[in-house]
Amino acid sequence: MRKAIPMRSSLLPSGQVLSLLGVSAFFLCAVTQAQSGQKRGTANSVQRTSQSRQVVLLPSKRTAAPPAQGEVQKTKIGDITFSKAQKFEVLPEAGTAHWVGPNTEIEVPDKASSSVLLVHADDILASRVGKTQFGLITLNGDVRYRLIQKTDTGERILEGTAGHVEVRRAARRIDFTGGVHTKLTDAARFSGPATLRTGALTLDMDSKPSRYTLEGGAGGNDIQFTPLQSVPEKVGEKPAAAAPLGAVHLYGFRSGDLQFGKAVHVQGAATTCEFSSPDAKTAWKLQGEQFEGEFVPDKSDLQRATVTDNVRFHVMQPSADKKSKTVADGTASQASFVRTQSGQEMVAHGPLKIDFTDPQHFEEPMTLTAQQSSVLTVKKDGNSLSYALNDPQQTQKIHIVPKPFDVSDSKPATPPGKK
Repeated sequence: MRKAIPMRSSLLPSGQVLSLLGVSAFFLCAVTQAQSGQKRGTANSVQRTSQSRQVVLLPSKRTAAPPAQGEVQKTKIGDITFSKAQKFEVLPEAGTAHWVGPNTEIEVPDKASSSVLLVHADDILASRVGKTQFGLITLNGDVRYRLIQKTDTGERILEGTAGHVEVRRAARRIDFTGGVHTKLTDAARFSGPATLRTGALTLDMDSKPSRYTLEGGAGGNDIQFTPLQSVPEKVGEKPAAAAPLGAVHLYGFRSGDLQFGKAVHVQGAATTCEFSSPDAKTAWKLQGEQFEGEFVPDKSDLQRATVTDNVRFHVMQPSADKKSKTVADGTASQASFVRTQSGQEMVAHGPLKIDFTDPQHFEEPMTLTAQQSSVLTVKKDGNSLSYALNDPQQTQKIHIVPKPFDVSDSKPATPPGKK
């Protein structure tokens, strides 16, 4: 009498093929071996158990030919493809499949977004969720991921590392935790890859555009990107869009949401955003507890950015003599960075307290204070900065020490006829 097959089955990477049919409606599709130029061994033995109705097809005793040199042997279950696993286990009653091995790789397609997720991990567990055969895929240990999405403007690639990843296929959501480092490449939006670093990242692919939710310690959250610069249609023409923006660096926040091409909102006591002009000569820094940014639709250009609550700002540019720097450091109730067709500007609302450093003209930093009704506007037009204060209630107070005129090198004019 033959022995009943146990509920746990395993597949080792030795050419053996395991196929389960009709087990609690879990494996309704066969496991097929995807090998180029290799035929599946003929099954010569079938064993059944009356309770689980589990069917196992065992390979023939003939040794299967190894895959061609350089070719990776892959196995497919449903629409999931895996390779390089040292161990593969199936628990039909639990509705799970388990892959283990330091080089295990898995491919998970998503037809709705025209994308495929390629993941390397040491431990991969696929579980049934409702009627979805592999509705939840959990990945642990040295996780390296690459999400490739086909768009009308080319490929969009999200890749990086994490300690733990959960793929929720029905919700079209991916959760990354355990220290997340991500690089986003999109030639239609960025002049180079954008980078995201955080403690935990959730990618919601069901949102349009995709939504990134970040959580973590203030010292570990970081977003950097450089918008793709607009190109004039004809030589000599100016771009129709607003003045170009250089690198954007957002850091020091604790949590937030980001949708490139729509909006960004982050918060935390040390939330800071730095902007630079394309020539890298002018730097703007805004700091506050709340940060909200608005993108040009479907672009990575920040059209407007505003900080509120305990606001600090910093504006820096080389002096006219190029030997020093002019700096404005101040506090306000609210500050906004705005891009216009003529240039860039920062608008700060009172109460204001500002220190202006200009070694070329001031002996010491000039200080300015003004009450709640005041508004300071700093404009960059071309290569120059201008400062304007609107204070309808005339509350401003200014302390200034001009730099004395240096007459050490001046000489009296020589009278005519004398040497």
